[in-house]
Amino acid sequence: MVMAQPLFNVMAQRVTAEEMEKIYRAFEVASDKHATQVRKSGEPYIIHPIAVARIVGEELGLGANPVCAAFLHDVVEDTDTTIQQIEEWFGKDVVFLVRVVTKTKKEKYELGKQVDNFKQMLDSVKYDIRALLIKLADRLHNMRTLSSMRPGKQMKIAGETDFFYAPLANRLGLYRVKVELENLSFRYRCPREYVRLTEMLKADEEKNRPVVDHFIARINEALAANGIKALIEAEYRQPFNILRKMAKTGRDFHHIENRHFVRIVFGDTQGASEKGMALRIYAILTDIFKEKPGSVINYIDSPKENGYQSLHVQLLAENGKWEEVHM
Repeated sequence: MVMAQPLFNVMAQRVTAEEMEKIYRAFEVASDKHATQVRKSGEPYIIHPIAVARIVGEELGLGANPVCAAFLHDVVEDTDTTIQQIEEWFGKDVVFLVRVVTKTKKEKYELGKQVDNFKQMLDSVKYDIRALLIKLADRLHNMRTLSSMRPGKQMKIAGETDFFYAPLANRLGLYRVKVELENLSFRYRCPREYVRLTEMLKADEEKNRPVVDHFIARINEALAANGIKALIEAEYRQPFNILRKMAKTGRDFHHIENRHFVRIVFGDTQGASEKGMALRIYAILTDIFKEKPGSVINYIDSPKENGYQSLHVQLLAENGKWEEVHM
């Protein structure tokens, strides 16, 4: 109950009292059915459904029925509970979601066990994308706890994640989920390279922190002077992103550009459109900093394939290096 309480607190703020009762019941059923089961790590199995439900409710922001399905997603597969019982207790919507994320057991698979499971998930999209989001949450928690598995299993799951789940998250516009899945996969597929790049990124961040902090402070000062409130933060690219950038450019770590970028997130557009506010901030910053010729990328008018929209520009910082800014 303690581990699930943060989820209950979040959901109580956006669902009805009746829906909250349904969520509590799903948690109780999952806790009861998984009571005697443990994970490979030796931890109580219920930790996994709770974690998946928290990703679904807290990180992905889905509603009551997907949270219920997340609590129940392994009950049919791993206990004596039937899909008919789930429908009787929680209704058709919850049982649909549970059915999609439950691996179908067959005597003979049409295209192979894993391919058939992928097909089952993708076929559900024409009905409801929530099932895919629950499955992504399930995979994300499994990847976060993959260290408890034997090496061969780690490699198999990491390979599936890189091949199928990370691209799926990207297509659904879940950039942070995609990046985390890519890097967790990279961690287990290429552990030494992952550790090497992680250590280099950490050293680079510590070395450049004073300059980056000063650059951000100047942006904050400029925006505040123009009455614009915004969250401004530096974000370092993850090891897998760096590896991909190195492969694409043919350069080593120390010679690739933009190992980090500065993100400007604004809420109040002061009556303007989001594009208008981004362009206003761009104008303010280019009055202060020198702009790198040809560096502007307009993802607002031409979004990426996953729906991402932003305005990118590179500005010259006081250390003589170009800083990438996203608005």
